[in-house]
Amino acid sequence: MEDPNNIYRVLIKFMDESYVDSFLGEGLLYMNNINFFKEYEDTDVALRSDIHEGLAASLKASDVVIKIGDHEVDGAIGKVDFRYNHEGETNIYSMGKISDGDILNAGENGLYLSEKFNGFGNKAVLISGSNIVEFERRLKKAIEDSEDIYTPREDGVVAKQVTYLSRDEHHGQMDVFNKFDEYIWQYEWRITFKQKIPGPYALKIGDISNIATVHDTASLISQPLRLVQKSL
Repeated sequence: MEDPNNIYRVLIKFMDESYVDSFLGEGLLYMNNINFFKEYEDTDVALRSDIHEGLAASLKASDVVIKIGDHEVDGAIGKVDFRYNHEGETNIYSMGKISDGDILNAGENGLYLSEKFNGFGNKAVLISGSNIVEFERRLKKAIEDSEDIYTPREDGVVAKQVTYLSRDEHHGQMDVFNKFDEYIWQYEWRITFKQKIPGPYALKIGDISNIATVHDTASLISQPLRLVQKSL
């Protein structure tokens, strides 16, 4: 039996209605870089902004010592964060991607998406079922056809579900597909790569109006996502 945590049937992009036409008609994914999100100012700090974007590692200070010659200096508190200077140039695009496991784990009443999504815009573009596979196919082709973008990752992955970590408990390496768990409500699926000339990047994957539907954000999040038996 397939793990429900690996079955994804809902992919959502929340946005202002002014961006809907270009998203549907051109498949326009406007990708800012990590430096933008590190410096972005939100009323809610756990919305778009994230000062911890691009960390290479986050270590418990209590488990780290500073060594000066043969002398060790300890006694630090909190966390010790490391980042690569070049990571800030990485472009990212975020969507919500929800698994059957997420819905099951929410309980018998279903999964209610956070009201914080209202902060991303008044429209929600929904891609579901097999259309997710088609969206990912068009995305892969657009990336492969773009000569000015690349990924430095050894595994070649450019799109992946974000893994959420405890800020207090995590002690180890991180990458662009890791975030701290104050953002876990976003169910983020992230597209990420670099380009030869740093800055924002407008990736166009082509018309997706035939595989997507548009909803009002407030209406969509007011109703639970549930798994129900298919009618015969």
